[in-house]
Amino acid sequence: MPQSTRARRFSLPDMADGRVDEAISSFLSGPQHRRGRREPVAAPGAGGPATGAFSALETRIAWEEALRRESARSARYRRPAAVMVISAIPTARTPEARAWLGRIAGAMAHAVHRGLRDTDLVTRTGDARFNVLLPETTEREVRHVADRIVLDCQVWLKAVGAPVAIRAFSAAIATDSSLDMALERVLAAAGTVAEG
Repeated sequence: MPQSTRARRFSLPDMADGRVDEAISSFLSGPQHRRGRREPVAAPGAGGPATGAFSALETRIAWEEALRRESARSARYRRPAAVMVISAIPTARTPEARAWLGRIAGAMAHAVHRGLRDTDLVTRTGDARFNVLLPETTEREVRHVADRIVLDCQVWLKAVGAPVAIRAFSAAIATDSSLDMALERVLAAAGTVAEG
């Protein structure tokens, strides 16, 4: 058979290259995360899981689109869904206390992200404020998740002595309301506490 001068489209890599072994091993071993729990995602060279947690958040536009889709799905199939707002509030009215909000935002995003399922979506809406969409979640379940995340945050806030309190506000779809109405209730409750 005559030799072709055309370049080959596919070829096997050089097996002496160590990266080939690594790529094949990682492909065969599959994903390394646990089912149902998100793992912290850190960007290469990032300063740890607290800073990498921001990369796992949804953009606000993507989160609002997901809220609309989930609201329509819940109405159509009569499935439960819930929303939650987790917010850090300074315990003193000083510039130093407000400065803590920016400092704790990364660690707070990490704690929120760690306490949720893969199907739950989070977006950052303020210095240390996060909106969470929880599909297939009842009122009782969302309260349990909110309490767990608040307790997790309080442990490390107490350890660093931050003049900040963590509050969680949640609501699920009721028989006579929609997911949008639940979000309005939660935002109103969170706004009242933030002003007070």
